Amino acid sequence: MTDRATGGNGRPLIRLENLTKRFPGQKQNAIDELSLAIPEGEIVILVGPSGSGKTTTLRMINRLIEPTSGRIFLEDEDVTKVNRDKLRRRMGYVIQQTGLFPHMTIADNIATVPRLLGWSRQKIRDRVHELIEMVGMDPEIYAQRYPKELSGGQSQRVGVARAMAADPPVILMDEPFSAIDPITRARLQNEFLQLQTKIRKTIVFVTHDIDEAIKMGDRIAILDEHSHIAQYDTPRTILAAPATAFVEAFIGAGSSLKRLNLTHVREVELVDFPTAHVSADRESVRETLLRSDKGSVLLLDDDRRPLRWVNAIDLEHAHIPLAEAGLPATPALQEQATLYDALNEMLTSLQGSSAVVGEDGVYRGVIEIETIVAAIRSMRADARQRYRGEEGEDPAGDAEQSELVS
Repeated sequence: MTDRATGGNGRPLIRLENLTKRFPGQKQNAIDELSLAIPEGEIVILVGPSGSGKTTTLRMINRLIEPTSGRIFLEDEDVTKVNRDKLRRRMGYVIQQTGLFPHMTIADNIATVPRLLGWSRQKIRDRVHELIEMVGMDPEIYAQRYPKELSGGQSQRVGVARAMAADPPVILMDEPFSAIDPITRARLQNEFLQLQTKIRKTIVFVTHDIDEAIKMGDRIAILDEHSHIAQYDTPRTILAAPATAFVEAFIGAGSSLKRLNLTHVREVELVDFPTAHVSADRESVRETLLRSDKGSVLLLDDDRRPLRWVNAIDLEHAHIPLAEAGLPATPALQEQATLYDALNEMLTSLQGSSAVVGEDGVYRGVIEIETIVAAIRSMRADARQRYRGEEGEDPAGDAEQSELVS
């Protein structure tokens, strides 16, 4: 196995050795001697163009598709010939359209594998309620609903909950967020990354979207034809040093923007913005504004959740209640959002800055455009330093440096 295909130094939980698949009637292998080590507790992304064998590889890992040759190891056990049903119970599986059983309630969908494993009714009920809460839903409201009563985002949450029901060490995800609108997709990505910090599962995640791969992955395997590995490394290394012309072309233009997906809001220093309670009188809010060097005050509710941005002009309109004045401060950014998410929010917001909340929805601070510009400059400085270290000189020309920041 080459260095490119071994990833890093983490202990592999899954190993694919010379995995090959040729479908009947085909002259060429769909998957050609793929070898890959997937470290425990990490999200490994399989990404590549259509026809590169991403989904076929994923389905061979839990033997929904049987390999023609090669071996699959799970926790150092060769599972290539073991009972397929028992193997699948050790792996959760999330697909694009969730695959929920339409005639079963949400609770029954999640309980499918625990029932097969013979869990007690009480243990199943407790686990179902725990998982519904874990994916950000209320079990009292949703446990007895049916899939047709859910939104697309809610269905994907339930699909993730079902995959985790028996607490498997591995979760396989086949383009789980691709059929959802962009706003919901970004929110679910962030929520899943936050969840992963708690559950630390080993996740193999298929996507065709390099931006999603960079955001979600601890490591990315970029696949060429027949699932040949063009590069397997961390997102940061792939962006900084594409291994081949194919990888460079697949990443595409705007690599500096893509690097913003490598840094999360929780990793940068937030601005301490002036705040006031939404029920405060106008004069006290005006005084708060005058004491600050900012152009707006952020109004919070009883639970310190962001509600509205108000400025001096908004405060002059006494006939408009503060709860309706100014601009809405929602949706607020969560701490697990990336700087790319933050920039996107700012570009679509009239405020030009975004309130940040914790997992509990409580206000944490504000991120401003200057923070993102500073992060971009830091990234460029790091890139120049790496280049000097590798080449012994600075890159010629300023075109790449000025891609975002002059």
